[in-house]
Amino acid sequence: MSIRATNIGEHQGITLPTFGDVLRRLRDQRGLSRERLAFSAGVSASYVTQLEKGGKVKPAQAVVDALVRCMNQRNPLSDTERRYLYDLAGLTGSGYPTVVELRRSISADALRMLAMHRPKLAAFYDTRGNVLAGNIEWAQAFPGLAENGNLYRWMFADPAARQVMADWEADVRKSVSWLRGSVGSLTDPTVFGDLMRELGEFAEFRRFWSTGDVGFAPPVRTMRLRDRGTGELKLYRIQVGMLDSVAHPGLIVATVGLPTGSAS
Repeated sequence: MSIRATNIGEHQGITLPTFGDVLRRLRDQRGLSRERLAFSAGVSASYVTQLEKGGKVKPAQAVVDALVRCMNQRNPLSDTERRYLYDLAGLTGSGYPTVVELRRSISADALRMLAMHRPKLAAFYDTRGNVLAGNIEWAQAFPGLAENGNLYRWMFADPAARQVMADWEADVRKSVSWLRGSVGSLTDPTVFGDLMRELGEFAEFRRFWSTGDVGFAPPVRTMRLRDRGTGELKLYRIQVGMLDSVAHPGLIVATVGLPTGSAS
């Protein structure tokens, strides 16, 4: 499989990340020439050039390990940068099932847990942001999301998102960086193609995506949500974890939001 990712939505300025793009950026940030990086990693400069240009050669883990060691000597990579580079090299992750397959893989016990979490907000998504299931409180807190079917699309397309997300820009900017991280985790990032084409229609998404920021959702964070009916602003403690799915490990995200009181 080629490392080069199809430039989905390229006519809107949206391109999927590639191993070569990230390698070149990390190398440039450390002031390393291709020749210096190649020598230290024990490969040829032409091979590094091929990797950065998105050639069809898929780097072995030993090569990526050597490249990382060399860059670490100049300036250590963060945990996020390291994980992202290995993801894009195709050394982690696998193919992606359909939404229907993911929904069917959720056990009856897991679905019952959604109702048991009341009055907390609870939902299951896949790592592309597709809604798999949610409880009543979650649906009320995020009006229109269940009908839209995708978290990322809802945040940009539905006016309700800006009404209920008190910190819309900051929260969405982070979410876009997490989306970039999710894209990099797959050996075939083109499974995000339809979603990226849709999101590329939104100028704000293009602006956030163009920063190149990448991240992974923390296990716990806070979020301010406004009740659409009463206007009351509430602070939620959001917990995120992966559902223990035997059929599709690492692809189903469980989120629980615990209200902790009013927020100014």
